[in-house]
Amino acid sequence: MSGSNIVADTSLLVNFFNGHNKTRQFLSNRNIWLSGITEIELLCFPSLTNSEKNLIKSFLRECVVIDLEREIKDIAIKLRGETKIKLPDAIIAATSIYLDFPLFTMDKGFSKIPNLQSVIFDI
Repeated sequence: MSGSNIVADTSLLVNFFNGHNKTRQFLSNRNIWLSGITEIELLCFPSLTNSEKNLIKSFLRECVVIDLEREIKDIAIKLRGETKIKLPDAIIAATSIYLDFPLFTMDKGFSKIPNLQSVIFDI
Protein backbone atom coordinates (compact mmCIF):
# COMPACT_ATOMS: atom_id res chain seq x y z
CA MET A 1 0.00 0.00 0.00
CA SER A 2 2.79 2.36 -0.75
CA GLY A 3 2.47 5.27 -3.09
CA SER A 4 0.71 8.54 -3.03
CA ASN A 5 -2.47 7.55 -4.90
CA ILE A 6 -5.47 6.97 -2.65
CA VAL A 7 -9.23 6.82 -2.90
CA ALA A 8 -10.78 8.99 -0.18
CA ASP A 9 -14.13 8.04 1.28
CA THR A 10 -16.85 10.51 2.16
CA SER A 11 -16.50 9.93 5.91
CA LEU A 12 -12.87 11.02 5.88
CA LEU A 13 -13.60 14.09 3.77
CA VAL A 14 -16.57 15.18 5.89
CA ASN A 15 -14.26 15.18 8.90
CA PHE A 16 -11.63 17.03 6.85
CA PHE A 17 -14.13 19.77 6.01
CA ASN A 18 -15.31 19.86 9.62
CA GLY A 19 -11.78 20.88 10.60
CA HIS A 20 -10.36 17.69 12.12
CA ASN A 21 -6.63 18.35 11.84
CA LYS A 22 -5.63 14.68 11.77
CA THR A 23 -7.45 14.23 8.48
CA ARG A 24 -5.14 16.84 6.94
CA GLN A 25 -2.20 14.62 7.88
CA PHE A 26 -3.89 11.57 6.35
CA LEU A 27 -4.43 13.41 3.06
CA SER A 28 -1.15 15.32 2.98
CA ASN A 29 1.09 14.67 -0.03
CA ARG A 30 -1.45 12.32 -1.63
CA ASN A 31 -3.02 12.17 -5.05
CA ILE A 32 -6.67 11.99 -4.08
CA TRP A 33 -9.08 10.02 -6.23
CA LEU A 34 -12.80 9.95 -5.49
CA SER A 35 -15.83 8.04 -6.59
CA GLY A 36 -18.51 10.17 -8.20
CA ILE A 37 -20.68 8.98 -5.29
CA THR A 38 -18.38 10.77 -2.84
CA GLU A 39 -18.70 13.96 -4.87
CA ILE A 40 -22.49 13.69 -4.70
CA GLU A 41 -22.49 12.87 -0.98
CA LEU A 42 -20.26 15.85 -0.17
CA LEU A 43 -22.41 18.32 -2.06
CA CYS A 44 -25.90 17.09 -1.17
CA PHE A 45 -26.13 18.20 2.47
CA PRO A 46 -29.09 20.60 2.55
CA SER A 47 -27.52 22.74 5.28
CA LEU A 48 -24.44 23.64 3.20
CA THR A 49 -23.99 27.33 2.60
CA ASN A 50 -22.92 28.62 -0.82
CA SER A 51 -19.51 29.37 0.66
CA GLU A 52 -19.16 25.78 1.91
CA LYS A 53 -20.28 24.38 -1.46
CA ASN A 54 -17.71 26.55 -3.22
CA LEU A 55 -14.98 25.35 -0.84
CA ILE A 56 -15.90 21.71 -1.53
CA LYS A 57 -16.04 22.31 -5.29
CA SER A 58 -12.61 23.94 -5.16
CA PHE A 59 -11.25 20.90 -3.31
CA LEU A 60 -12.88 18.53 -5.82
CA ARG A 61 -11.10 20.31 -8.69
CA GLU A 62 -7.82 19.22 -7.07
CA CYS A 63 -8.94 15.56 -7.04
CA VAL A 64 -9.60 13.00 -9.74
CA VAL A 65 -13.29 12.08 -9.70
CA ILE A 66 -14.12 8.71 -11.25
CA ASP A 67 -17.66 8.27 -12.51
CA LEU A 68 -19.41 4.95 -12.89
CA GLU A 69 -17.72 2.86 -15.52
CA ARG A 70 -18.93 -0.60 -16.52
CA GLU A 71 -16.16 -2.37 -14.58
CA ILE A 72 -16.89 -0.37 -11.42
CA LYS A 73 -20.58 -1.22 -11.74
CA ASP A 74 -19.77 -4.93 -12.10
CA ILE A 75 -17.52 -4.89 -9.03
CA ALA A 76 -20.12 -2.94 -7.02
CA ILE A 77 -22.88 -5.39 -7.97
CA LYS A 78 -20.74 -8.30 -6.82
CA LEU A 79 -19.75 -6.57 -3.55
CA ARG A 80 -23.33 -5.58 -2.75
CA GLY A 81 -24.52 -9.13 -3.36
CA GLU A 82 -21.78 -10.71 -1.28
CA THR A 83 -21.55 -8.29 1.66
CA LYS A 84 -24.92 -6.51 1.76
CA ILE A 85 -23.19 -3.16 2.29
CA LYS A 86 -25.00 0.02 1.31
CA LEU A 87 -24.98 0.73 -2.41
CA PRO A 88 -22.98 3.99 -2.16
CA ASP A 89 -20.33 2.18 -0.09
CA ALA A 90 -20.24 -0.66 -2.61
CA ILE A 91 -19.59 1.84 -5.41
CA ILE A 92 -16.86 3.62 -3.42
CA ALA A 93 -15.18 0.30 -2.56
CA ALA A 94 -15.52 -0.86 -6.18
CA THR A 95 -13.80 2.33 -7.34
CA SER A 96 -10.89 1.63 -5.00
CA ILE A 97 -10.64 -1.99 -6.15
CA TYR A 98 -10.91 -0.99 -9.82
CA LEU A 99 -8.12 1.58 -9.48
CA ASP A 100 -6.07 -0.70 -7.22
CA PHE A 101 -5.50 2.20 -4.81
CA PRO A 102 -6.07 1.96 -1.05
CA LEU A 103 -9.30 3.39 0.32
CA PHE A 104 -8.77 5.93 3.11
CA THR A 105 -11.85 6.03 5.32
CA MET A 106 -13.19 6.43 8.82
CA ASP A 107 -16.00 3.94 8.20
CA LYS A 108 -15.24 0.59 9.85
CA GLY A 109 -17.89 -1.06 7.65
CA PHE A 110 -15.37 -1.23 4.83
CA SER A 111 -13.27 -3.72 6.81
CA LYS A 112 -15.63 -6.57 5.87
CA ILE A 113 -15.04 -6.19 2.13
CA PRO A 114 -12.70 -8.82 0.69
CA ASN A 115 -9.98 -7.71 -1.74
CA LEU A 116 -10.24 -4.10 -0.58
CA GLN A 117 -7.05 -2.38 0.50
CA SER A 118 -8.38 -0.07 3.17
CA VAL A 119 -6.82 2.24 5.70
CA ILE A 120 -9.40 2.89 8.41
CA PHE A 121 -8.67 5.87 10.61
CA ASP A 122 -9.98 6.75 14.04
CA ILE A 123 -9.97 10.30 15.34
